[in-house]
Amino acid sequence: MATKRKLLFSLILLLEALLIAFVLMQRFPPSGDDYSYLYQAKLFASGKMYAEDPLYDEANPLNDCVATGCMADDHGRRFSKYPPGWPAFLALGARLGVPWLIDPVLGAVLVFLILRYVEQQMGKNLVKVAGILLILCLFFCYYAASLRAHIATALFVFTAFVSYDAAQQQRPGCSRLLLFGAGALLGYSSMIRYIDCVPLAAWIGVGLVRRKMFAQLTFFGVGFGLLASGNLLYDTLLTGDPLQTPTTVNNSPGTIADHLIVSWIGLPTTGVRLGNLLWVFPPALLPVVLWRRYHASPKVKMYLALFLMNIGVYFFYPAAAGGPGPRYLLAYFPFLVLAVVDLYGWICRDCAPGLRRLWKFAIVLQIVGSVSFATKEAYTSYWQRDLERTVRQAGDGKKIVLLRTGTYPAWNAGDLTRNPPVMSSASSLYFTLCDQPQRDALLKRFPGRKVFVYQYPGRLYRLPDSQ
Repeated sequence: MATKRKLLFSLILLLEALLIAFVLMQRFPPSGDDYSYLYQAKLFASGKMYAEDPLYDEANPLNDCVATGCMADDHGRRFSKYPPGWPAFLALGARLGVPWLIDPVLGAVLVFLILRYVEQQMGKNLVKVAGILLILCLFFCYYAASLRAHIATALFVFTAFVSYDAAQQQRPGCSRLLLFGAGALLGYSSMIRYIDCVPLAAWIGVGLVRRKMFAQLTFFGVGFGLLASGNLLYDTLLTGDPLQTPTTVNNSPGTIADHLIVSWIGLPTTGVRLGNLLWVFPPALLPVVLWRRYHASPKVKMYLALFLMNIGVYFFYPAAAGGPGPRYLLAYFPFLVLAVVDLYGWICRDCAPGLRRLWKFAIVLQIVGSVSFATKEAYTSYWQRDLERTVRQAGDGKKIVLLRTGTYPAWNAGDLTRNPPVMSSASSLYFTLCDQPQRDALLKRFPGRKVFVYQYPGRLYRLPDSQ
């Protein structure tokens, strides 16, 4: 029965994610991040690392017409600005024609692992509440429905933690293998998102040093280094420099985007992330409210410490708050859930009516927060697809759409120049509306297409000279 319950919650999460992907998002990449990951996945699926075209050269006067967010253009080559770990996973889905299925499946696997850990470490009686918290959190479900890397990172980080936790209870020979595995999992997580591995890697490393377990530390370090060095290999193949990451290829001098820096901007940005966290997961406030009465065990303090370290690491990345919701905190979100689940167990043992009412109030807030989050994202997603709906009304045939604006809330037209790796294969091509000389040169590159100009919301008119 316990296994069936874990599988049931995993299945519910899978169905929720697919419902969001098909109904709310309608399989449309809602952000430049989603598009960038899918673009690179399609390249990997075709056996390539980058797309080639003279337009993908910043020195080309037409590059401004084709430039798009979250992509790097480098001397006639275009590739995602992100690490290769997640596109490599997504490439399997792209190869099979189901890229939208990968994140929901990984989300379901993550839910199963969390519930299995709760069952083994906290008790079978808490599996149900952990599962309810996860499936009620539509922020978590939303990212399990996306094309982004956050759920995959959370899965690798949590699996590494489980391996490390198991190593503490095994004989030296087995513990070394488990620590090697934990290091390898964290190493691969760094190939998905560069810095999400830092809190857990630091926690494990410091813990092993304090206990003078240097042999185990070596196994952990070797496992981490073997997989993390994949970033260096990828950078070398892509840019010719193992220390030049794709994120730095098109960076303008002085920009804080894609950089870790010490800045006062980190304070308000972190505040926004925490506010978003309380919006999408109100029970997170319970450990703070009840801290004096609730005497957390050392293990629960570890869960909270890891989550706080995650917040601390992203303090040094103030370029954006990250959204929708606090997505930069998602990699360690399972640890926050574990802490809240343990708190619920304490409330049940305490049996105080006031505490039970507080818990029920937190669950009501969770439902309200999730419904409001889903409503907001449904509204946003509808208007983000305005370009797609408007172009569809223009009928069949090969088209070029010149973007005068973006769509809500991305007013930047450059975020929507989302063409496939092989541009000639697309029935509709999207370019930023540029000056007449650039436009004429661009249209010569792609003759025989109807040319339209798009302006948000829902305006599309055909250029007279293209009829």
